[in-house]
Amino acid sequence: MVELVIVIVVLAVGVVGIGSAFAYLSRSLALNEELQRGWQIAHECAEHVMGLARKPAGSYAAVPPGSPSAVCDAIPAVAGYGRVVNVTTLPAGGALCSAGWACKRVEINVQRGGTAIAALNFMLVDY
Repeated sequence: MVELVIVIVVLAVGVVGIGSAFAYLSRSLALNEELQRGWQIAHECAEHVMGLARKPAGSYAAVPPGSPSAVCDAIPAVAGYGRVVNVTTLPAGGALCSAGWACKRVEINVQRGGTAIAALNFMLVDY
């Protein structure tokens, strides 16, 4: 009888450990899916912005500066996620933009429920 009680206690401890590990893995999977979706939304917007210069005779001058900018508003929104795009014109001849170049900094921030989950920054250069 004592052996049976010991076996039951050992099994109960093992089941509790497995249950908590399963809960941790489930939360981790949900967080990873949310982060992946956020990065996909940010990259989709970035590809759209970079594609503006690929059109015949296209140029990054077509990317309107603004904080927030409406440059990615043509892309359908994903339910539950928000996207904020800031486009800033950088001064030519500065530390990041050589003289004679037209440079813009693009920041894409993806949020879900008011919490930032992805941020993508890059620079557009017409030279």
